[in-house]
Amino acid sequence: METIKDNERLFDAEDVFFSTTDRKGVIRCSNRTFVTLARHPREEMIGAPHNIIRHDDMPGGVFKLLWDDLEAGRPVCTYVLNRAGDGLDYWVFATVSAVEDGYVSVRTKPLKTETLDVVREVYGRVRDLERKADEEGVSRREVAERGAQALTSELAELGFDSLAAFSRSALPEEASLLVGEGVKVPRREEAEGSAATILSLAGAIEDDSETLVGQMAEYRALLTGLGEWAQGAPAIVERARRTGELVSILHSEDPESSVPDVAGRITERTTRAVERLGGLTDSVSALYDAVEDLVFHAPLMRLHTIVLGSYAAAVIDGTEEDVPAAMAELHHALAADLTAVATVCTTLREQIDAMDAVLREVVSDLDRTRRPFDRWLRALQGEGAYLSEGVEGDIPALLSEAEELSGTGFPEVGALAVLAARCRGLDLSFDSEAMDFRVDGIRIAIETL
Repeated sequence: METIKDNERLFDAEDVFFSTTDRKGVIRCSNRTFVTLARHPREEMIGAPHNIIRHDDMPGGVFKLLWDDLEAGRPVCTYVLNRAGDGLDYWVFATVSAVEDGYVSVRTKPLKTETLDVVREVYGRVRDLERKADEEGVSRREVAERGAQALTSELAELGFDSLAAFSRSALPEEASLLVGEGVKVPRREEAEGSAATILSLAGAIEDDSETLVGQMAEYRALLTGLGEWAQGAPAIVERARRTGELVSILHSEDPESSVPDVAGRITERTTRAVERLGGLTDSVSALYDAVEDLVFHAPLMRLHTIVLGSYAAAVIDGTEEDVPAAMAELHHALAADLTAVATVCTTLREQIDAMDAVLREVVSDLDRTRRPFDRWLRALQGEGAYLSEGVEGDIPALLSEAEELSGTGFPEVGALAVLAARCRGLDLSFDSEAMDFRVDGIRIAIETL
């Protein structure tokens, strides 16, 4: 259902629509919802460049960055303002993915209104800059490049180093809100024929991936936790390194003290811990990347599942045209998603196991350092201390530093252990063989349309 507000056309969350283009952005296929919102006749749309609906308020820099990402093989998502043939505006959240010789773009109603409000302001500033450049007689190419630079700077202010990074943040939020609105693959239980088969298989893919997609909030929370831990990791390494350094330069004045033996064990363990902490940081970074990939590819898979299922339902209802070609391109996009999700799930399991293994070693080293370090400190406080030859420093201050290190310990390791347990608790069940079977079934059904 559409509503009009000022000069803007609003549509409902279930109005998911798509178009496919060649490598140059010329429209090949679309569903009826796209044609309806665009307010251009189908015969005028098909074969036309996609910028037939481009709005003058959209910065050229957005499309410059979008094409850069697509040509680099990265799917990209962003908010786009379009101008329909009747002069009304409409905002969409657009997701663009490569297919064999072109692109599939799925558009949904923007549901993250806070983000859209920020984007509107950013686009306005960037477009103003582009218009000034245009008035200076700058070429269209240079205008777009200046806009891209300005948009990149604006994104950096928001905490994103690229449009691709913004995509990875925006897509999970928009997809979660879409699913929360109850948008799912339609059901036509009594239908028969190839389109009904496609619809049934799309529904099965949605059902079987429900648990994986449903953990989106948990994935995002893990990303936050892992990111915070990685930022604090250098401090842990420095405390472990400094602990080993202090026991190597401070010695007991008591010739029969146990300090030398204890110091030797501490030095050995802290040296090993520092080395393993480097490996642990690498493991956390790899795990972060794997979770981030899943956070992006799982909702992308869900969007493509919904749009394929919705299109199949519309075919059953007799409201669509150009069916085989459009179905084939949607199928290709979904097949790529399923492969990506299967790969990232495997990688994620491996990274969780790798982090667990290194974490156990680090915990063991640091736990076996803590008590000896306390004994070493108490011994020096009671027996008196002196510095290694050639080392300068204030002994009371160094002992005070050692006492502070002892009191602080390594609480971040415990926090990481909690994160590791949460990772192990994720349900990463994804039956890639069953998914491959369903995707192949969709391909066969498309061939018989």
